[in-house]
Order: sequence, then structure tokens, then C-alpha cells
Amino acid sequence: MKKDAQTAQISPLVGTERTFFEEQKEELRAGYELRAQGVVDQWEASSRQVAQIRKKRFREVRLITFFGTVVLKCREGIDSRGCWKCPALAYLGIRPHQRYSPDVERRMAVLAAETGSYEKASSVADATAWLSVSDGAVHSTIQRLDTKAGEAHPYEACAGAAGPQDTLIIMADGWNARHRGINWGRSKKNRKLPERIHWHEIRSAVMFRLSALLTVSGRRKAIMDKHIVAVPADTSALDFGACLHKEAVRMGLSKAKAVFFVMDGGVWLWRIYADRFEKCSKAMLDFYHLSQHLHALGAALHGAGEKATAWCGKLLHELKHKSPKSLFKTLDQLLEDPPSDPATQETLRTQNAYFRSHADHMDYAAHAAQGVPIGSGSVESLCSQLQNRLKRTGQFWTKKGFAALLRIIVRHCNGELDSLWLASPA
Repeated sequence: MKKDAQTAQISPLVGTERTFFEEQKEELRAGYELRAQGVVDQWEASSRQVAQIRKKRFREVRLITFFGTVVLKCREGIDSRGCWKCPALAYLGIRPHQRYSPDVERRMAVLAAETGSYEKASSVADATAWLSVSDGAVHSTIQRLDTKAGEAHPYEACAGAAGPQDTLIIMADGWNARHRGINWGRSKKNRKLPERIHWHEIRSAVMFRLSALLTVSGRRKAIMDKHIVAVPADTSALDFGACLHKEAVRMGLSKAKAVFFVMDGGVWLWRIYADRFEKCSKAMLDFYHLSQHLHALGAALHGAGEKATAWCGKLLHELKHKSPKSLFKTLDQLLEDPPSDPATQETLRTQNAYFRSHADHMDYAAHAAQGVPIGSGSVESLCSQLQNRLKRTGQFWTKKGFAALLRIIVRHCNGELDSLWLASPA
């Protein structure tokens, strides 16, 4: 087989497309430079900002584009505050010392978000996008775009925002990511030092219109249009709640005819709900999370076996298709005649308190009849997708590096990456 591979003739078209592109690249670069200069000249001719500056002079702006380096001549001058200013840069959405064109930066941002590492982003850029950039260039671009993201806020409303006839679904959860601790980078002899690696919870959420949840095959469903929220390490539950509420408003929180907030039993989640969403939405306890607590009680009462499984299965069926009445009736009977084992009694008291605290969050049958998801699988899927990029083998992040890429990933997933290059008014 190896001999055949060595002697086999390769198609003469392999690499021909890229070779042809490289041959025409200089012509394309010159044509693009001419067109871009025309855009600048046309805008400057009618711009009030350009008319108001004094001591005008031309400034050469070099940008690395998909076709090569182009040079644009833009007017700069002194504004009313006595500072040198180049209005055309703001109009083009370009930072003062930006090296790459917005299109190239966008390509690098998408590749960084979609591939497993900056090195892979560089490799994929060269192999499939015909764009030669180093992994260091991709990394530094993400850092600069993160700074821009702090200044350029997303659009006022989301593309998939809910309207008066829509039902809005919100799900939230958290997952852990590895960060470098204060003892990171010490010698191998000190690998067991404390605080070498820090695990941080990354709070995340997903929002979508109920009409965007479609059945794609059998019982499998997929969300056709969603909006995600994810915040960096050390973001408090209070700050995450404020961010989530702000994004929910953009998603039509105040306009939707109904809003459902689905989550597991995390205390911080329910505090966010009570603080921000209790008056405008209906809370639902994740059915799978509830079943875990019920199985824990069943194992304590009947042991880990078929009897416990059957006991739990009957109650879960009643919960899912009818009402929680059977569950609370069973709990009342157990409390009237409690088991003799102290450990089982403690489990019963703990689980009873848990179920009672969520008595108003278990109307699964009514919600399922409306098509509302009774589980938080969508946000679990989101957490898995984020971990696939940010929690890979060997990845130990600095807080700054993690936060920068996470914010770019969120913009990319929400279809709002272009908001990083908004043009200023004339």
C-alpha cells in the first residue's frame, strides 16, 4: 500500500485553485485598495467631523487584508480639544493602531471560537481560508477585540427576540473551568503546592422563543435560534443576575406573552430568580434534577434495587403526566410513620424540605401540554459546547485570557460579532 501511494499520480488540479489565487492576488489587492480609498474619500468629502478639524494633513493607514497589505490615506487634524484626530478611522470602525482589516479580524475571531486552540485556528486559516496568520496574531487579536467589546455594546434588541405572541424560555446553570493559580509554573518538584490550579464556576444561560424549539427527528429537538449569556470567572451571582436580566430584556422579556425560567436546585439560581425574574416569569424545577433527589430518597427507603426503581418510577410518572399530589401524599405518609433508621430519617427530612420548597415549581404536566421544556437540557448542552472549547486537555487559563475568548465566543454564537466594528456617524 505504501508503494502504491508513492507511485500514484496526484490530480493536476490539487493546489491549482490556490496557485491561481496567489497569482491574481496583487491585482485584487490593488483593486481593493482603490475601492477602499474611494470609500474614505467619499465619506471625508461630506463629513462634518473632518470639516471641523484644523491643520489637516494626510495620514497613511496600513492594514493587512485578505489580499495583502493596503495603504489608505486619511485626513487627520486637531479637534476642538486640541487633540490630533483621524475621523475616518472611527467611521471605518478601526482602532488607531490596528494592524488587520475588520474582515481579517473577524475571520480570526471566528476561527478562535470554533477551533480547539489558537494554534489550530492558525492552521485552519492557512489550510481552508487561505489566510496566513500566526497563532500569536490570533491570540493578540482576541485580546484587542475583547477591549473593543467592553466599549462597543451589542445591538439594542436581539435578532430572535420574543414578541407579544411568543413564549420566552430562560435556562441557567454553571460549569467549572481550570485557571492558573498563584503557584502555577513552579518547578516539577513543587507540583503539589497548593493553589497551583484554581477551578472557577462559569455561570451561563440560554434564552429562546418556544417557537424556535423544533423537532428534527423522532423525539429529538433542536433550537433554531437562541441567545446565550456567559460570564468570566469570579463574576458574582448578583452581577450575573444583572447581566442575565439585561440580556433577557433584549430578548423580549417585557414583551413576551409568557416567560418560563427552568433551572436545577442551585441556591444561587433561585436567588437570581427571586431577585430579577419572579414577578415577570414562571419558575420550573428541572425534572431530571428532581428525579435525582427522588432516587436518593428511594435508595434510602428501599435500597439500591428494583424496588426503589419501581417506587420512584411510579411517582415520577405521576409528576410528569398528572400532578405532584401523589408525591406529597407519599411524603406525608412517610412522615406520619417514619422509618426507624436515623440515617434514613435524616434523608427523608432533607428531601421532604427540598420538595416542599419547590412545591410551586413542579407543574410539569400543564407546562408540557404547552410545549414548554420541563428539563434544562438546553443549557446543559450549552455548557458542554463551551467546555469543548474552553476546558480541553492541557488548558489552564489566565483570567484575562479566558475572559477575552469567552466574550468573543458569546458574541459569535449570538451573531453579534459585527458589533465590534460599528461605524461612527458622519
